Amino acid sequence: MLRNIIQRLGAVHGWLLRLEAVILLSSLILAAVVLHGTVHRRRRSLRGFMAVAYSMSYVIVSYALGLVQDGPLREETFVLWAAALLLIQASAMSTCERLLLIRSAPGSGGRCQHECGDVQRKKLLLQHILQTGLVLWLIVRASSRNVCYRAAIWAFWALNVAKIATKIVEIVRAERPDLSVMVVAAYMDVEEDLDFWGQPDPVTMQGYKYIFHGEDTMRPVSYDGGSLALDVMLPQRAVRLVTIDQVYKWIDEQPLSEVQKDKAREFCLAFALFKLLKRRFCGYVPAEAGSKKARDLVLTGLINGDATGTDAAFRVVEAELAFLYDFFYTRNSMLLVVGAKTYICIAVTVAGLTIWTAVFGTVAPRYRRLLTGVHDLDRSITVLIVVITAVLEVCQAVAGFPSNWRYINTMYGCVLDYWRWSRQQSWINLWWKGIITPPETKYMQESVREYVLLERFNHRPWNLLSWLTLYLVKPRRQGQKRGGTKPLPLEVKRAVLVSLKDSRCRLTNGVAALQRHGLLPRLAWACRFPKITYQILVWHVVTTRCDWASGRPGGRGEHRIIATKLSNYCAYLVAFVPEMLPDPSYIAEQIFDTAVQQARDRFGDCKTTDSILAELEKLEELEKMKADEQAQLERGGGYERAGSTTVIKTAALLGGQFRAAVSDDARRWEVLAEFWTELMLFLAPSDNVDIHAEMLGAGGEFMTQLWALLGHAGVLERPADHASATMG
Repeated sequence: MLRNIIQRLGAVHGWLLRLEAVILLSSLILAAVVLHGTVHRRRRSLRGFMAVAYSMSYVIVSYALGLVQDGPLREETFVLWAAALLLIQASAMSTCERLLLIRSAPGSGGRCQHECGDVQRKKLLLQHILQTGLVLWLIVRASSRNVCYRAAIWAFWALNVAKIATKIVEIVRAERPDLSVMVVAAYMDVEEDLDFWGQPDPVTMQGYKYIFHGEDTMRPVSYDGGSLALDVMLPQRAVRLVTIDQVYKWIDEQPLSEVQKDKAREFCLAFALFKLLKRRFCGYVPAEAGSKKARDLVLTGLINGDATGTDAAFRVVEAELAFLYDFFYTRNSMLLVVGAKTYICIAVTVAGLTIWTAVFGTVAPRYRRLLTGVHDLDRSITVLIVVITAVLEVCQAVAGFPSNWRYINTMYGCVLDYWRWSRQQSWINLWWKGIITPPETKYMQESVREYVLLERFNHRPWNLLSWLTLYLVKPRRQGQKRGGTKPLPLEVKRAVLVSLKDSRCRLTNGVAALQRHGLLPRLAWACRFPKITYQILVWHVVTTRCDWASGRPGGRGEHRIIATKLSNYCAYLVAFVPEMLPDPSYIAEQIFDTAVQQARDRFGDCKTTDSILAELEKLEELEKMKADEQAQLERGGGYERAGSTTVIKTAALLGGQFRAAVSDDARRWEVLAEFWTELMLFLAPSDNVDIHAEMLGAGGEFMTQLWALLGHAGVLERPADHASATMG
């Protein structure tokens, strides 16, 4: 029985079944990858699985082509499958490569990772080119009987070659410096020197000459003896340059409601700020760093009570990051090279050719069916694979024209030619009403991940997937239990904005909040730890203890929500994204691993939150006695003793002192809310642009929004002496 099965699989019938199974499997996998990268490109879910599937698809496609080449039959049906499969793989390469492969932005840090990613992409492209040559050989060898099949085969192969060519062009362009970024960087060096009479107004954008669009009409500035040559910077053809103040002026003159105008202003400002943010990913230091004009733009222009609300800052930053995400991860190389109209024609042609092939070449009665294999299975697979090819091409064509970019181009043309609403005909007015209101594009999910050390310290990961993939998937460390995303309430985001506005961009690590509530110098030691990661975990444990002691959620006040959300989010950054924190990532990981082990040693036998709270009470008493004894021997010894002990013991001591100093529960949460908002802003400035680019492709982080917002305010780094920073 077994011998007969083996012989059957080794025969022509078995070969055909294997080929059909591999073709069907590989086409479905690639289709899922392309659709995920096109439709669900900003979702975190399934991203790791799709990355593995995309990498493995090259192996599966190579195996399928090998079966076709070495098979006993030379039917055009198999060549059509191979050509269509090759085109689907090219679609995955052009659409999903930037999303699924780990890619660092071209900055100063993480250069090795960026270069390794480029090498990997070039290897995959070279492999695809070799597969294209093999398919050409199969086309030449195949017997020609079906005219529809022959036309479809050559069309699929030619379109695949065109996509390869555009990919090569994109790689060559990527090796060259981005002139548009160079122009914007040089322009911002002289932006404040451009002619303007009066005080810049961040609300109306008068005096803000930030580039909105048209920098391609300029050329990089030349230096002559250290001075900028403005006449070279702005040649005669640069009259097509549009600045953000011109956009605001044009919008103000349109007969729209204030809400519509504010939405249009915010979206256009986001695009202008996106151009400025690109500089940091290319290694340029923003010229407006420390500028009062830049600070006023954020504190007065974005954090204000306009018609669309007080949280306009985050809406602008979110739209800005959406532009940045599209720029890094979803640009269609075919669209960039051949142009929009040509790409639409190609998609329509492929769709029409597919219908022609499916109807007249496969379903028609004159179709010559294979004499072996399952009855009409080859027909079904042919129809399925050509339909998949057409659907993917159409999806790529549609996804290649995101509405936010179309809106920007339309707005640019209107401001440049100064079209007026009042001069349009009535039917055009209806069209204009849809154009002036920007599209609803949501990049960031209104949620964040959280981590609670006292709940997950006992987690022991199996890391089975890491072992099976030979550590291609990074193993989880002890205590690293990733939870799902949870909603980020608006009051949390607004509290951060209020803190930024009240501080006038003077960042502190929470000491200013303690000072305002009269908790200095008693608790000053809790803001003077050598490593900021240590401070985050200590205050996180204190906040968790207060949260548990106040009762489970139900009647939570606003301050409690703010404090717990930000505390748990900062702990999540320590556990999973330490690269976003000021300390070197390896130090942050060491502190976290040590804290997990300390929690296990102390709370290993605790089964409930009440038992953990009771153990913290005991530990507090012990640490208090030790601190009192040392304080008698050495002035200020409480800090040295706490700073030299474990995270858990330090948190127990701090929790007792904090509750003693602030006895009222409502005021305690007010202090913690202000403390965590200040600390969040303090953590945001960073030179590590690579981690922000990587997390941008994974769905984005709330910290990236703060990082971008502070950058536009001219805050690129935190105070060096943060322990003594006060509200000056």
